[in-house]
Amino acid sequence: MTLAELGEKVKLSTSYLSQIERNRTTPSLTTLMDIARSLSVEPRYFFESGDETILITRAGQRRDADGNNSFIKYYPLSIEDVNNTLHVYRVVIQPHAPSQEFDPYSGEEMVFVLSGEICVVVADETYILKAGDSIHYDALLFHSWSIRNDLPSEVIWSRASYSKKQMRQSDNQR
Repeated sequence: MTLAELGEKVKLSTSYLSQIERNRTTPSLTTLMDIARSLSVEPRYFFESGDETILITRAGQRRDADGNNSFIKYYPLSIEDVNNTLHVYRVVIQPHAPSQEFDPYSGEEMVFVLSGEICVVVADETYILKAGDSIHYDALLFHSWSIRNDLPSEVIWSRASYSKKQMRQSDNQR
């Protein structure tokens, strides 16, 4: 369908539709609904990115644990792809493991303790987490973990990195 044909259906000028198409102007919700109806699509069509993907990692397909020391093993639970913003790991931490300090980055992290006890430091605050506890924090803040006792601890650790586009959107919403 051409812009002229769409314009006739929704009673809008071709130049106005062209401006919408090129992101030069933003239509009202009513106009957007009219355009969607004329194109036989749901209004959400205009808001979806088109890159929605479902990624499945089967138990037998996971890579072996990452880690260059015998104290901490990272087992990836999600597809490790540079295009993914979310990475999830099962982390097994042995007693007497050195403290893990992480470089700040634009994103967020969440830790859920499956077993044992860990100490998480975020900014200047220290949190003791036991099995069943979780913590969620802004990854721009200094953060580290350490083991709290003489037993192994196991956690689910997820980290989400913000893209520059997401950061701009977040800033615009403030």
